[in-house]
Order: sequence, then C-alpha cells, then structure tokens
Amino acid sequence: MKKLSYFSVLSITFMCVTLIFLAPILVYFKSKYGFLIYFIFSPLCHQISERSFHIFGFQLAVCSRCTGIYLGLFIGTILYPLIFSIKRQRIPSFKLFILFSFPMGLDVIGNILNLWISSGIIRFLTGFIFGLLLPFYLIPGIMDLAEIKFNFNKNFIKIENENKISNY
Repeated sequence: MKKLSYFSVLSITFMCVTLIFLAPILVYFKSKYGFLIYFIFSPLCHQISERSFHIFGFQLAVCSRCTGIYLGLFIGTILYPLIFSIKRQRIPSFKLFILFSFPMGLDVIGNILNLWISSGIIRFLTGFIFGLLLPFYLIPGIMDLAEIKFNFNKNFIKIENENKISNY
C-alpha cells in the first residue's frame, strides 16, 4: 500500500510537470488540447504572461513560481525514497518547513509591498525550494490516509463476514 501511494504521487507529479511544458508546445502546433491544459491549470495559477517562462513564444501552463513548485514537488518525490524509507512514515520538523518556505514567503511579501520586482528566475528558485520539501509532508500523509482506508475496509469486510456467519 505504501509503495502504491508513493508511485501514485510520483505519477501525478510527473504528469503535472509534463502538462505544464506540453501546453505551449501543443498551442504552437495548433492543437486545441494545449488550451485545455491552460484551462485545467487556470484555477491553480494566475498565469500572468510577464511572470511566466515561454516555449516557442507561448507561456507555460503556470507562472515561473508555480513551475518551480511543481518541478520541486516532482524532484522531491524522486528524492523521497533516497532520504526516507517508504516503509517508515516520518515527516521533517516544522523548523525545516519554515526554513524552506521563508525564501518564497519573503519574495512574495516583497513583491506585494512593491519593495522589489523579482525576476522569473528568482520566482522559479523560491518556488522550487518550497516545492522540493512538499513531498516530505505530502507522501507520509497520503500513506496514512491509504492505510486508514485499507484498515477500515479490511475491518468492515471482517465484520460483514462475521454477521453473515452469525445469521445462519
């Protein structure tokens, strides 16, 4: 169950990163599916062109910061079993979360207060740093949920079978 949870997260993050880079390529080749990808990501990102990287003159499906978050999430998911055992669900300390979140938080606040305007690379890097840590909280949480559901289903089937036997 834990390996299935891990590979599910890995597959979903890979698919998201692929779609982010695929959208402008599909639009360049005049495929309507590129616009569908932009639409899918639109509730998740502002998609402001000036804050996005471009391929073939078309912006990626998300802004540079979100591109960093998704790419960091994918790379962090790849790194997860190299750092933590999949068999053991452990999350990093809250201090580490603050440390990895601080650069992005500082950059966002500085931009909102008009103290500076960050380049796309800075936005990408701060998003990447934040995204890199997310799997180390996300994967154990998903594993816990999967285990709870599996145990619930197993116990429910056991109780159901016991009721069928006692009714005879």
